[in-house]
Amino acid sequence: MKPRIIHSRFFLFLFLLLGCSTPETNPDGTKKDTRILPPSSGTHSELLLVMPDELWIGPAGEAFRELYLADQEGLPQSEAYFDASRVEPKEVNRILQKTKSIMWVEKSDTSFVKMQKDLWARPQRIVRMTAQSEKELVEEIKGSAKQVINAFKEHDMSVIQSRLRKSAYAYTHENLKKIGIKKMLLHKGFDSTLDKENLKIFATKTVKTIQYIMVSERPMTEGMVSMDDIIAHRDSIGKKYFEGTHEDSYMETELLIPPFTETTEISGMFALETRGLWRMENDFMGGPFLSYTIYDEKNNRILTVESLLYGPTAKKRNVILEMEAMMRSIVL
Repeated sequence: MKPRIIHSRFFLFLFLLLGCSTPETNPDGTKKDTRILPPSSGTHSELLLVMPDELWIGPAGEAFRELYLADQEGLPQSEAYFDASRVEPKEVNRILQKTKSIMWVEKSDTSFVKMQKDLWARPQRIVRMTAQSEKELVEEIKGSAKQVINAFKEHDMSVIQSRLRKSAYAYTHENLKKIGIKKMLLHKGFDSTLDKENLKIFATKTVKTIQYIMVSERPMTEGMVSMDDIIAHRDSIGKKYFEGTHEDSYMETELLIPPFTETTEISGMFALETRGLWRMENDFMGGPFLSYTIYDEKNNRILTVESLLYGPTAKKRNVILEMEAMMRSIVL
């Protein structure tokens, strides 16, 4: 018995030794970043711009303001894509290095647009943009704007989703599972307000807002779903299940500022993202909506996930972003 005990301890020691010396890897086989970094600072849609004064007052600064400080589409009030602050490169100290989202623009001998992850803090996204002349910098700022804006936005959403996954106040509601959704993280503040076979509605109230998330399904149709189809589907739900404070009032899509749509991917499936405004017919309520029309070919259905926001005095950009992060956490 004694030799066997010594033998097992030896292998236990060898296992621990080898385990400690083996590098950790990600699911895709790449090596994990095990550096110890401080937590980043900053909230959603905040951006630190590092740009010299001479560029800021010239065409490069003008190009940045035109694109990154433009009003975000799909909101009833004027809110820019980012709340940006600017500093000179020499002013970037250890405190500013911890900023969650940084865009660094300056002239250099080489021209490139480079994205970096977790350089000085975690989680962090840094975009470096350099060129030999200001004219080239302006071209880089304009040419990469959509890609860079989406990168910062996706970074914000990944941070929100990470916090949701770690939070004790986020969960997948049982009603979502009834409609074939394996996972979609909702704040526990969202309560079920409607549980139909093909339609689930959840709502939560804060001091300044009322937020809704709707999930509905309908049979798959041939060809691409049109904007008219998307509007007709959401208006049919709005007219039946959303009433205002006045008699004969109901929710419908605001068409004076037409919704717009673009293609995307949700849970590995083709989807249409639609942003627009809703209004209450025969009432004075309204606000923004964001919907995803998902082509679930495996189940021969079209699944629609939509968020609605009502908050007359509230800033809406970051609330919509948080709801978008929840909807994009869906797993089918």
